[in-house]
Amino acid sequence: MLQDRLFKIIVALVCVVPVLSSCGGEEASESQVTSSELQLATSCAPAPSTSAGEVDNTDLNIKPSIQTPSKPPVDLEVEDIVEGSGPEASAGSFLVMQYVGVSCSTGVQFDASWDRGQPFSFELGAGKVIKGWDEGIAGMAVGGRRLLTIPPGKAYGSSGSGSGSIGPNETLLFIVDLLALVPTNLDKPSVSVPDGPASEMIITDIAEGEGSEVQSGDIVYVHYVGYSQSTNTQFDASWDRGREQYIIFPLGQGTVIDGWEEGLLGMKVGGRRELVIPPDLAYGQDGAGEGIIAPDETLVFVVDLLGANAFLN
Repeated sequence: MLQDRLFKIIVALVCVVPVLSSCGGEEASESQVTSSELQLATSCAPAPSTSAGEVDNTDLNIKPSIQTPSKPPVDLEVEDIVEGSGPEASAGSFLVMQYVGVSCSTGVQFDASWDRGQPFSFELGAGKVIKGWDEGIAGMAVGGRRLLTIPPGKAYGSSGSGSGSIGPNETLLFIVDLLALVPTNLDKPSVSVPDGPASEMIITDIAEGEGSEVQSGDIVYVHYVGYSQSTNTQFDASWDRGREQYIIFPLGQGTVIDGWEEGLLGMKVGGRRELVIPPDLAYGQDGAGEGIIAPDETLVFVVDLLGANAFLN
């Protein structure tokens, strides 16, 4: 496939985490959890495997450590450990998260995307995750880290999780990192193709982002549309495969064409950039895709930068 030639390494975003899913166990509404049931869990145990100050939770390159409170809260509590500078999550946004989850009563971790080496993705506000996530992650900005303390009524209530890893009436604590998002107002862009071929790279910021700048070595999350200049036709678009089918790759490691390696540097998260790439920074005299991209073809891309970070494990 041309996609395999264009992007030599693509990390798939397929991750099933039943413990977070509203269908993985009975998701209790607040009305299902009575005051007497909540009294069954009135204290939290200290985490047995960690100690205060052992991990710097502001360092997003390191898996965070969660310290349990002495008493579980009645309401959802949200604390920003690190405030992101990218786009903010809202209902309908498609998010990519890293997280650690701990049970308050035992202090024991029950799940962590960090341990699987793969982030977790979902649509915010669609009831795909527990209510504490849908409510607690809203307003979080890309590049941020947040602590969520979630009472049973916004987690799994009196039933616990279907897998049994979370007990009845359990308060849950999560530290979540928002790696990337596809906002609700972001659609497939149109592409303006120049009349003639390019002899050098042309970079145009259609919309400048407000998040962090991409550096060599970062893991980047992008959506894109690609056109051939000579025919003014689209040869590929991640958008056509679905809003959630953006791609992930490490910048600066030769996993994409040179025009992308050079053209994405310095781009800010949340931005949209046009790249006009001459043949010597694309596929040169060989072309690609069994004729889909002709020899000595100038390529035109519009790229949306959804996230960038150096800590995908």
